[in-house]
Amino acid sequence: MNFRRFIFFIGALMILSPRMPAQNLTPNGSFEEYSVCPGSYSRNPAEFRVASWRVLTAGTPDYFNTCSDGEAAVPYNWAGVSDPFDGSGYAGIYTWMHLDKEYREYLHCKLNAPLAKDSVYLVSFRYKLSSYSKFSTDRIGLLLSDSLKRINDDRPLKIAPTFAFVKDSALTLETGAWELAAAEYRAKGTEEYLTLGNFADNESTHFYHIQFRPASEPMLARSAYYYIDDVKVVPRYSPLPSESEPRVLPEGDPELNTLYVLENIQFEFNSYALLPVSFQDLDKVVMYMRAHPEVSVRLEGHTDDLGNYEYNFRLSDWRAKSAAAHLVSKGIAENRIFSLGYGESKPLVELTTEVAREKNRRVEIEFFNR
Repeated sequence: MNFRRFIFFIGALMILSPRMPAQNLTPNGSFEEYSVCPGSYSRNPAEFRVASWRVLTAGTPDYFNTCSDGEAAVPYNWAGVSDPFDGSGYAGIYTWMHLDKEYREYLHCKLNAPLAKDSVYLVSFRYKLSSYSKFSTDRIGLLLSDSLKRINDDRPLKIAPTFAFVKDSALTLETGAWELAAAEYRAKGTEEYLTLGNFADNESTHFYHIQFRPASEPMLARSAYYYIDDVKVVPRYSPLPSESEPRVLPEGDPELNTLYVLENIQFEFNSYALLPVSFQDLDKVVMYMRAHPEVSVRLEGHTDDLGNYEYNFRLSDWRAKSAAAHLVSKGIAENRIFSLGYGESKPLVELTTEVAREKNRRVEIEFFNR
């Protein structure tokens, strides 16, 4: 499957909101829980001690966390420099190696509950090329399965993934940032395991050599190594509304690290063009940021559940960027503004009425110190 069927969005330097109404069936999806704080890379499968995740093959995934003061620390570690997309930790896997031996690593877990037959789920994860990797690749995959036995080699799994997220090029503008792989899935009813990695062989995997990147670790000099974070499998539909009410932008100074709904942000139908009524709230943001030059903002775009899932992600991303562009046009520096679209994946109200959909179509803002 190609890039046009799936989405790859930049998520660099974002802090994901902990408010998420739909239940994530992926246990420890942000790799926060561990039995032993990591000291360095894994030399054998037993050293990967992350709660609910296990090593499926002879490949050895790695774990990184802010708890570490060694080579597996965050943000500085043996594979590169990166903050987590969410929380304090992330995993790391080799997805390709420039050798005759086709080395692979995979992440594997049992879901909190089997998927229900014919139910629709939103499947997503974040992945990021480590900054010391000398190669990037064009693909990564995810498998939902009823069972999968441990395999005693470190070659590509000889099974087709449920989703192969394949980009048009091994090197894009998003390479090196937290990218999003997301898709919609209708369950067969037997799936209860998740496996993540590159399922393709070297001949099928396209790569790009990034010449001028540092690579102190010899394996990184001939490999593509990706950080993984924020793995989710969530039901698309739920019969119950969310109990949380959105906070609206106050008249006075907003609180830091708090999400607010920009109530008056409106767009042309099926478009990311701002309507003039939107400028009042955005200009309030401009005034506050001028008075507080130490503060940055994060803008989130959201849609309702109507329409194509992948298109909704794109539309919400464009809408968040439109709001960001207005702030820039008023003199706010671009490096103080971060924007990202979430499509329909984070509804305020999990109902399909028009009132619920109107609430779910929104732009949210968070102020924070960098």
